[in-house]
Amino acid sequence: MSVRKLILAAALTLMLPFSAFAGLFDLTVESGGDSYSLNFSKVEDLFDNFDVEKISPYFPGFDENTSGADLTINFRGLPATLTIAPNSNKYILSIPSAGVYEEFDGADRDESSDKLEDWFKKDGQSALTKVMQKLASDTPSDPIAGNPSSLMSRMSSMDYDMAVSPEASVIEINAQQAPELNANLISVFAKYSNYTVNGVKSKEYALPLAYTIRFNGSKNSLAIRLPMSQVTVEDSTAYNLGLGIALGYQVNDDWRLTPAIGYGAVGSIDLGSVGQIVSGSLTSSYVFHVSKYDLTLGNMAGYYKTIPFSRDDYDIDPDIKNTVLRNGLRLSLPFGEAKTTSLELFVTDTRYFGSDLYIDQYNEIGFSYGFTKVTVKEKGGKTKGYLSSLRGGVTYMTADDADGFTFNLGWSF
Repeated sequence: MSVRKLILAAALTLMLPFSAFAGLFDLTVESGGDSYSLNFSKVEDLFDNFDVEKISPYFPGFDENTSGADLTINFRGLPATLTIAPNSNKYILSIPSAGVYEEFDGADRDESSDKLEDWFKKDGQSALTKVMQKLASDTPSDPIAGNPSSLMSRMSSMDYDMAVSPEASVIEINAQQAPELNANLISVFAKYSNYTVNGVKSKEYALPLAYTIRFNGSKNSLAIRLPMSQVTVEDSTAYNLGLGIALGYQVNDDWRLTPAIGYGAVGSIDLGSVGQIVSGSLTSSYVFHVSKYDLTLGNMAGYYKTIPFSRDDYDIDPDIKNTVLRNGLRLSLPFGEAKTTSLELFVTDTRYFGSDLYIDQYNEIGFSYGFTKVTVKEKGGKTKGYLSSLRGGVTYMTADDADGFTFNLGWSF
């Protein structure tokens, strides 16, 4: 499928008021009193079946230049229609939920189809934006925003977790151990998530990567992050890729501030869906020492905004923008005689303010177990600090009409 057709398919799909970003696309075609119905799991297959060349084999005597047809597209019972007028070149598009009724009349049916495509490029942009916003606010599995599997949710969670989680703490060396030179860190994380939102099930497989530059003679650091993930619902798949930069600034031995900027993109050939988000956030992490336990208070404020996706003459932007507040507590319990090994218990609360979202607040509770180790070595007359961490854990998420869990494993070295 060409990029041009893919983006048009994305536009057509996004104009449909469906209740999840994956599932079955249904097409019913009527002509001359007869009809047939087809079911698809991929939007490109649905889009290909709009052509009169695909319709004519189902109706004996169907003339591709003069016969009429009514195409009804249903996604979980919510319809849109495309009518090919009989004895005419006119195409009529109707999408009631978006208040759309448009007629396209060219010199022939190919030209009418081209006019329909041109409408999506130009005059249809405002209607497309309205429906994309409605998908995020009224449906449980929009890939861009509004649910735990969405791009916006993953970006905000990573900004907080990278600044507050035990994996972030490996860059903090006790003052008496601080060497002149600090070795940089490579971090590899593996995550599996399974969510159910209003009956819609999704699975996520994520492999975030990070490279942390640790400044010499300092606890400050610069982290470059490359999050990657795949989300599946039924037979459809969406892919996500991002890039983030975070500066960890150690205010004092117990307080750390982490400003971060990020970019994320989501795309799916199956779904004909594309979107991208830019973000900026500031996270505070403060450690309270209670006897032999450490209690970390994490507070994050971030701003996340979609930006247009442009290709050829298409410009798709849902114009979704939200301020995200994520706050939590993390209790570290030394485990046994191994002082570098600990059990972490944590709870977080996440809230979205701004554009309407299907889920604008959720809570998480979980635990992780692992070790954080500092090794100080002398090389060439200089002392160099090497840090390593290995942790695994489970997180349970709950919200109105939604719950799920995440298994995660992180290794920094």
